[in-house]
Amino acid sequence: MLTRFLFHHSFFIFSSIFFSFVQTRELRFVQAIWRHGDRAPGKLPYPNDQYNEDYWPRGWEQLTNLGAAQLEELGNFFRNRYVGKFVNETFKASEIYILSSESDRATASAQAFTDGMFQLNQCNSNGGARMAPVPIHTTGTEDEDFLLKPTSTDCPEYDQYFTENASGFLNELATKYADLYTFLSNVTGFGPGITTDNVADLSNVKREMAHNLTQPEWFNQIWPQYDGNTTLDIISEIDRQVRLNEFSSDNLHKFRGGFLLGDWLQRIKRVANKSQSNPSKMLLYSSHDGTLLSLLYSLKVADGEQIPYAAAVIMEIYEGDVGSFEVEIYYRKNGDLLPRIVPGCDQACPVDKLYGILKENAYFSLDKVLKKCKVGKNNADNNRDNDKKKHDKHKNNKKDSSEEND
Repeated sequence: MLTRFLFHHSFFIFSSIFFSFVQTRELRFVQAIWRHGDRAPGKLPYPNDQYNEDYWPRGWEQLTNLGAAQLEELGNFFRNRYVGKFVNETFKASEIYILSSESDRATASAQAFTDGMFQLNQCNSNGGARMAPVPIHTTGTEDEDFLLKPTSTDCPEYDQYFTENASGFLNELATKYADLYTFLSNVTGFGPGITTDNVADLSNVKREMAHNLTQPEWFNQIWPQYDGNTTLDIISEIDRQVRLNEFSSDNLHKFRGGFLLGDWLQRIKRVANKSQSNPSKMLLYSSHDGTLLSLLYSLKVADGEQIPYAAAVIMEIYEGDVGSFEVEIYYRKNGDLLPRIVPGCDQACPVDKLYGILKENAYFSLDKVLKKCKVGKNNADNNRDNDKKKHDKHKNNKKDSSEEND
């Protein structure tokens, strides 16, 4: 009897200690970044395409109703995970700050996200009018946004490194798919000068297909010499490889994602030493696929796939019972929340350990990025001032392949 009593008593003490330890782990901060939702193309995917800007009610590059719904769904996910449990039921500026790139599709996506997270499109509980919108801040620049749109920045060092080390890959693709390129040069209107970037951009017809715009039958043509894949299948694979090739080495993804990674790493340090404030709980970024890709590569957790619309990278910082802080990283795409483990870490990684592993991939100031890119700081500052005064969004009609992917 005494033995049984001692056993149960010991088990009770052990259980109490164990569950006390588990229950004292608390979420302290969340930083997250998402890709905007479905949007209209920025131009015709190929010269012979019939679906000009008239087919897109809001115009080239603008967020579509489908895209707004995708971001509202992401906002609902954040609502279920955090609202009422970690942040206030209604928006509080002291808790949450939302920053978007200057792009219309990113700012509109942020607005749709807040509709989902705070149910802004519904009447308030007192039966009154729709709740007030949540403020969306922007970076204030389109051309030199190293934080949220780094693929559009002027970085000669990146361009040179890419040309010397990665551009040969484009020639390999052209050789491998020579038969396809010849065929496409005729049916698309690109002509004999068709490039791999032209072929990759053809994948933008999938934006049209998502809106029930019928495509030519040649997109469904089967190619026995290419494992029986269709024209569209092959184009999609070329587009994937071309896009990932932009971030395929440490130098390339550091130029593109290093400043954002440095921003996040400095913040987890501030959370750990309890100096993070304004916002006190959550920082949310609305951005582009190239931004998320470069961040995932910089975090060493990329999966070799392109970034779907409304995908999000989420970093949660927890405090343990003895004042220790640890980080968990998640990648949400296509409705699934996927844990991401940085090599050398467990799923829950101590802040100092994570910082030590990733710091070489990061830039911790804009000056360092500009210096490494060989961009004159005065030049960049002047560009920034001009953008803030009033940026003419239609001044430059040039669109590169990175812009078409974003």
